[in-house]
Amino acid sequence: MTDAARGICRELARRYPSSAAARGGTPLRLSVDRAFPSLASSPPDARESFLDAAEFLEARGLVSLSWKRFRQGDELSGITLRDPPALFALLEQAFPPDEMEQARAAALDAARRLERRPEHEGSRSYLLWLADNLRPTDTVAEGRDGAVAQALSPMVADFGRLLGALPAVTRNGALCGTTLRALSIELFSDSKRIEALVRDITPLLGRARRAGVAVPDLSALDRTYPETLVSGPLDLILDGGGRIRNPSGETLGIPLATASRVQRVESPSAIGEGRRARLLSVENLETFYALASRQDPSLSDAIMYCGGHPNRAVRFLLAACARSGFSLAHAGDLDPDGILILQELSDCAGARVGPLRMDAATFDAHVGHARSLDGPALKRASAIRADTRALPGIAGLLNRILSTGKGVEQEIISYWGP
Repeated sequence: MTDAARGICRELARRYPSSAAARGGTPLRLSVDRAFPSLASSPPDARESFLDAAEFLEARGLVSLSWKRFRQGDELSGITLRDPPALFALLEQAFPPDEMEQARAAALDAARRLERRPEHEGSRSYLLWLADNLRPTDTVAEGRDGAVAQALSPMVADFGRLLGALPAVTRNGALCGTTLRALSIELFSDSKRIEALVRDITPLLGRARRAGVAVPDLSALDRTYPETLVSGPLDLILDGGGRIRNPSGETLGIPLATASRVQRVESPSAIGEGRRARLLSVENLETFYALASRQDPSLSDAIMYCGGHPNRAVRFLLAACARSGFSLAHAGDLDPDGILILQELSDCAGARVGPLRMDAATFDAHVGHARSLDGPALKRASAIRADTRALPGIAGLLNRILSTGKGVEQEIISYWGP
């Protein structure tokens, strides 16, 4: 097969999965002018090679050709695919409808293999949904050189096997007793197979979420290690009755594995004074260390490093403080992202998180050293909800940010002076 014939076949194969033909509708037809726009300006020998290739494919019964009639001759106008299975066989690719049906069978088989236990129920439900919602387009993926065929059924089968193994090797949303690549070798004899599975299944998970379907939690498979820092005299009470005491208020690193086990947080000083304990979240690391080094009880009983949009360790620890009755506050950048982080913290705490020095007065005191914000940064203000805008100082701050087009970074703000 010539390069020109292969190029026609690849274009037909690329378009076929999303066409009506793949769903049993009308045959796929390519407009030559639209599908091959560079052909008109190609040299005569290239156009001749293209026509020879199209007629070669027609002679094999793969396509039929449509022609425009002119006084000076005929011009090829359309190429209609007549034998889709033969096309994909010629390209040594799986036929999308067949591959889709095999993937459906793999999803149903994986669901049946999962034991009927509570920890597997969510995975079983997702696999059953997947079996009913696969499409021919799922048999192709975007590669560096455009759409390429992917083996969908092995991917679905392996994903089902992974879901079955996860409950035994995870605890509190993290891998326990193994690493991601060690688990991948144990299950698939391939150290990077799980990473590839997560990448390839992501579009299908996104489709399920948009349809309102619960999807399996794959956060334990992230090759990241969320952690946070906390400073101040606190006691962290863990599941199982363990306790981490920090009477001197030193700065402690709290990894996800520990943060996920925190059931309750106590402030001995607040308990001794019979008042509500206070936690301050801080967005910027430099500012966190500055505040932690001073340990000013007039500011807060404890300080937690947020580090921007909250990771899972931050979320767990903040939620534990909220459950423990802490008064929550946050200090961050004076820009739309800083306000959105405040909003996220309230969401993951399930409680009100008030702003500290996130107001128009603080903005005006530092605007001479502010930075200009670009259009996308300013547009993010549209995601700030009404309940967040109603927090003390936020509406006025947002008005100043939008009217000036500037933002103030937290590290230039002093929390003990103007």
